[in-house]
Amino acid sequence: MSETMSARGNSNARGRATARAIESAAVRLATEHGVAAVTVDQICAEAGIAQRTFFNHFDTKEDALLGKDLPQVDEQRTREYLSSTTVGVLAGALNLVRLPTPGDSDHELLLARIALLSTSPALAERQALRLRPLADEVQSIITLKLTDIAPDRTREELHTSATLITQIASGLMLTSALPRPDQPLAPSIQDLAWVWPRLL
Repeated sequence: MSETMSARGNSNARGRATARAIESAAVRLATEHGVAAVTVDQICAEAGIAQRTFFNHFDTKEDALLGKDLPQVDEQRTREYLSSTTVGVLAGALNLVRLPTPGDSDHELLLARIALLSTSPALAERQALRLRPLADEVQSIITLKLTDIAPDRTREELHTSATLITQIASGLMLTSALPRPDQPLAPSIQDLAWVWPRLL
């Protein structure tokens, strides 16, 4: 999504509400009929808006399906993660990302989006491209953590380990058992504690 698109039509509460209504309508229709079958005209009719209003907020129906808001790295959690000597590398990494939607209805929208991604490889690929900078940022933070824990490891070893941990964390965050956005993710991996030493 372009910078101008993410900023446009989102400067006030009314604009944000309109964008959210468009997103909800798009996801609802795609859930019922499939991503490929949904058109911008149908989304506009479902949201009760003109096509011009749609294009004031989104460039394509895929942009509406994925939404404007993206998860972000939480700076406070990052500082705590890097300074802690007791937090697990993976468990702590799961708490680095702050999801953008704290409300109940938004949580349902998030779950519906995740379900759509599993049915549309093209949409999933587009979302992966949008989330790549976030994954790179998380990987950099994990690399710093690993460097602090094991300064004798080579850059290549640290990079490979950070990449794998980032991929594991990403997978855990996208599971169907995704917790509410206002709750930490780390407890979801505690069930693996008993078998973790035997994974390798």
